[in-house]
Amino acid sequence: MLTLHQAGFTTTPSIAPLDGTLRPGELLAIVGPNGAGKSTLLSMLSGFRPCEQGELHLDGKRLSDWPISELANRRALVAQQELPGFDWQTFELVSLGSNPSNALIAELLHDLDLIHLAKRSVLSLSGGERQRVMIARGACQLLSRRSPTAKDGGLLLLDEPTSALDIGQQQRLMRQLRTWAERHHMAIVCVLHDLNLAGTYADRVWLLHQGQRIAHGTPAEVLDPQRIAAIYHADITALSHPASHRSGIATWLALAR
Repeated sequence: MLTLHQAGFTTTPSIAPLDGTLRPGELLAIVGPNGAGKSTLLSMLSGFRPCEQGELHLDGKRLSDWPISELANRRALVAQQELPGFDWQTFELVSLGSNPSNALIAELLHDLDLIHLAKRSVLSLSGGERQRVMIARGACQLLSRRSPTAKDGGLLLLDEPTSALDIGQQQRLMRQLRTWAERHHMAIVCVLHDLNLAGTYADRVWLLHQGQRIAHGTPAEVLDPQRIAAIYHADITALSHPASHRSGIATWLALAR
């Protein structure tokens, strides 16, 4: 779907040249400390900030050569703390910029526990509710524009999609993103600060530090406790889920006595 060929930025904030592929049906987590370049990288993957070196190809075509209207059919970006500019109802905002069926909107609202808020003003919603509305809108943009001949459901890019959610909603959202990836054969990329969410739900993880991808692979391969402790300058211990054996990390505070 989306392929990186030594793609990066030379100006600040810089991103060292990257190679890689974003695959349909897969959830990729991008993690790293504050200022590592995660949001900058996501902007580059979306095409909103064209790379200054190397190339990105979407469906075999250079990303910068895609007309904006056609690119909107294939990728959607939900930025951090994206706020609606007008007093839309939830149902209206999700459909904005596309021509979806009422059934698709209702399905996405139901998926994200928002169906009971369909007629509510988005300005009256909590921060976490608005965050989920904007994610539903991003998915609607892709699925409503999907060509009958398309082999996949497009590329959904999410910048810190769990930042305003409680732990229950975080888990439900991440499970739903995995379901969308599998059901719609969608490639989903999430910038996450919660390493346990990345370790539990992602198929692959890219770890950034000071503009460089210093590790990539499965969560178990990337979320090495010694590596994470060194990069984040944090006291941590490694965990493993007793059923799935997925990697996890716990922080602890050494109190001075």
